[in-house]
This record gives sequence, structure tokens and C-alpha cells, in this order.
Amino acid sequence: MKTTSIILTVTTLLCSQCSTSDAFSIPDSFHLMQTAAASASHTVPHIDLLASYKQTLAQHPLPTKMMTGATLAVCGDAIAQSQDQTSDYDKRRAASFAVFDMAYRALQHVSFPIIVANCHGQYFDSVFPFLHDALAVNQMAAIEQTLASQLGIVPFLYYPAFFALTGAIQGLDMNAAIVRAQENFIPLMQRNLLFWLPVQFVQFGYIQEDLQIPFLSVCGLAWTFIISLAAGSAKSYSSSDDNSENADTTSGAAPSVAR
Repeated sequence: MKTTSIILTVTTLLCSQCSTSDAFSIPDSFHLMQTAAASASHTVPHIDLLASYKQTLAQHPLPTKMMTGATLAVCGDAIAQSQDQTSDYDKRRAASFAVFDMAYRALQHVSFPIIVANCHGQYFDSVFPFLHDALAVNQMAAIEQTLASQLGIVPFLYYPAFFALTGAIQGLDMNAAIVRAQENFIPLMQRNLLFWLPVQFVQFGYIQEDLQIPFLSVCGLAWTFIISLAAGSAKSYSSSDDNSENADTTSGAAPSVAR
């Protein structure tokens, strides 16, 4: 619980700073982290943060993974939003990333043990038998588990959930959310594979199981920055809908969501 309070302190300070500042820079985020750490050190003196975190993770694995993911997702989105100096901090956008990341960490918590239990490298070895002597068994297993995640979970669960949840929280209707997904899925999937294939190979191959999702959450800080810049805001789709509806109402035509 001590580590959870520290995570909440960081999130609260971050959201407070972002909501009162027109521009939020990367140095600002480091300053907030230092402030939160200093505050935590006064409140909880002489604690080993990593040991405390691992203890909390062991006692409350799912909530800890979800809180870690949400906190780092908010941080990554805040850094992405700071790149646009002309817009105010969008709290609904930040909330959409926090909610989505918590949901996805819960999915990973359930799905990863299933992937690990069923993918031991046997399928990869049967398809590419000539690599049997070149790769160790654990490496073939890590490749197979990575592909199961990236080619199974990501396109069929991760992105549908991302576009549905972030779109709904940011106020898009179903048609606008579908248009947003259609326009962004292929470019994001390409970036996704370039970024996550090596990361998840390391995760499955070399990170102990209880720390795999926190490891992904830390890497996800950079990924959230990328995906938030590329497709984080739904405002353009929402405003497009509004403009189309206004134009169609004026001309007497039926509303359209085409962009």
C-alpha cells in the first residue's frame, strides 16, 4: 500500500500541474517525479522503493499492475500533449489513456499465463526446423509467445479496445470511432510491431514473470507518447462530425461522418 500511495502522489501532482499549465514539458515531468519522491521520502522515510513495490505486487498483483500502467500512461500522454503549445491540457484524453491502460493490463494479467503455458516453441520449431540448432529452447519459446501476443491479442483485442474506450471517453459516437480506427489502425500496427516485437521478446525471454507487466508498463511510457501523438486526440473527428452535421442541416441533407 505504501508504493500505491507513492504512485497516486505522482499521478496527482502530474494531473494538477498539467491542468494549471498551458505547456507541460519533459523537464517539468522530471521535476514532478523529484517532488513526489522527496514528498514520499518525508512521509515514508528509509524505505526500499523497489522492495516495497515488489511486496505490493506480490500481495495485490492485479491492482498494482493496473495502477502502474495507468500512472505511466498518463505521464506518456502528458508528455505528448506538451508538444502542442497551442492547446490546453485535455483531461478527458488523459483519462481515456488511464482507463484503457488499466483495462489492458488486466487483460495481460489473464492472458500472459495462458500464452506461456501453451507456447513453448513447439510451433515455431515445426515451421522453422532449420533454426532448431541455432536457437535455444527458451529463445524459440520467447519468439512464439511474442508472436502470439503481437499477432493475436494486439490486432484483435488491443486496438479494438483502444479505439472504443478512448473514443467513447473523448465523446465520439460509434461512426466517428470507426472512421478514426480505419484511418489509424494500419499506421499504428506498423509502429506497434517495430516497437513491441523486440520489447516483448526481452519480456518473455528474460524478465521474471511477476515483473513482466510492470516492465511493459515502463516501456509503455515511450509507447504511449508515440500512440498519443499519432492517434491520441479524437477532437478532429468530433469536430468533423459537428461540421458535417451543421453543413448537412443547413442544406437539408442527412448528417454524415465522412472526413
